[in-house]
Amino acid sequence: MIAFISYVPVLSDEKINSDLSSIGVIGRVEKQGSFVRRTYLNEDDTYDLVLILKKDEKPNVPRILDQLVERLKNDRIQKQPIQITKIVGKMPYLRMIANGILVNLFVGFDISPEQSKMSIFDLIPLHTSYIITHMSSNEKKDVLLLKKFMKSIGVYRNEIGAIGFNGYLCELLILFYGSFRSAIKAIAKWKPRVLIDMKKNKQVIEDVDAQTIELLGGYYPLYVSDPLAPRNNVAADVSINQFNSVISAANVYLYAPSLSFFLYQPVTLPSFETLVQKIKMSGKTILVLSFYRRHQESEICWQQALNMKKAFTKELERNRYLIERIQPFITDEYYGIFISLFKSKPQVTVRREGPSIFDGKASANFLKTFSTHVDVVSGPYIENQKWVIYFANRGQDVILFLQSLVHSNTFILEVDSFLKLEIKNKLKIHSVETTLKDLYNTDIEFAEQFYLFVERKPLWILNIGKQ
Repeated sequence: MIAFISYVPVLSDEKINSDLSSIGVIGRVEKQGSFVRRTYLNEDDTYDLVLILKKDEKPNVPRILDQLVERLKNDRIQKQPIQITKIVGKMPYLRMIANGILVNLFVGFDISPEQSKMSIFDLIPLHTSYIITHMSSNEKKDVLLLKKFMKSIGVYRNEIGAIGFNGYLCELLILFYGSFRSAIKAIAKWKPRVLIDMKKNKQVIEDVDAQTIELLGGYYPLYVSDPLAPRNNVAADVSINQFNSVISAANVYLYAPSLSFFLYQPVTLPSFETLVQKIKMSGKTILVLSFYRRHQESEICWQQALNMKKAFTKELERNRYLIERIQPFITDEYYGIFISLFKSKPQVTVRREGPSIFDGKASANFLKTFSTHVDVVSGPYIENQKWVIYFANRGQDVILFLQSLVHSNTFILEVDSFLKLEIKNKLKIHSVETTLKDLYNTDIEFAEQFYLFVERKPLWILNIGKQ
């Protein structure tokens, strides 16, 4: 494995430590993450550094990063082009690109494992030490196999806040089960939910209905306690669909092992017109609600997308739209939700009472009008000596409903005030008849995710058999 410093010396920990000293900040920059732990996938082209400061420097982090950005640009821009983006969130960090290599500079603080309040960035150096001291060289090789397996079936993620199996989770699974083969055998027998206590070396499998897991907030299908912060669930970002996908892939792999489970192969995308024909043949209505990402960190984007899913699901259901599914998504440029409905209009059944059966004239007119009416779904029939019918009130087309909800009735949505304002002013509604084609044809990452949403197949099914 070749050190990334040879590719991007301008972004090495030594160079940034030197710049840190020059601006009068007491701290240190350390190489961290899977690169240091030797569980790094070469094709990721992403490396992590952590700027470790004293705890009392926390209020000064934005200023320190701004000064560091200026120093990096002024001193190094002539020697090696750098693209630097400051990502704003609970704890800001820098995303730096040089020679096509992405380097994240996170900020953590000097802490001990006994401290109760630790951020995800505070834990990175502790995770590195834990893996280095507890994992054998053979287990590190098995981590690489497990990561490759997860990546090939589309459930692996190496970005903070993204949905899926992260690198540290893969490492803990190998430590717990002992090898790749043992981990795959165990995963094949998982049921929601699985609880793994790393400190006690104990696993519990609860047979819980998958729908119950979706309904109960914070009730994860997979719970793997962090050995350094036992209250943290390292698998908190694994969705129920990803959980089921990895179980099914493990079972197929054990029955019919194949190299295709370790080789990530991009999906061959159909033309937008071909995909539209598929959507029309299904009879469904598919929409996309999206924000332009504007370099926001993935953790924030994912949380907002999940909040959108919950809020829009509630409003669509409350107004009787028949939802097939709603799924959050995120790309380098956009984030939001995919929406699939069985019909574009709500199916609302309304009861209507007719005249008394003793009124011959009114009964005749009522029966003539409604006995073959296209919107009547039940009746006419007699109840309490009156004619009764039920008919479908087809309601407003979903695009008009969403436009009204977004631009005029945003206050109804159960999201925080900031997200309400963002939805009202910046949210875009895309349909196959309007702007979805442009999005599909210009953003390959979006196009792949949208295609997989329409297909509703796990990625590994599309890849299996190609090798």
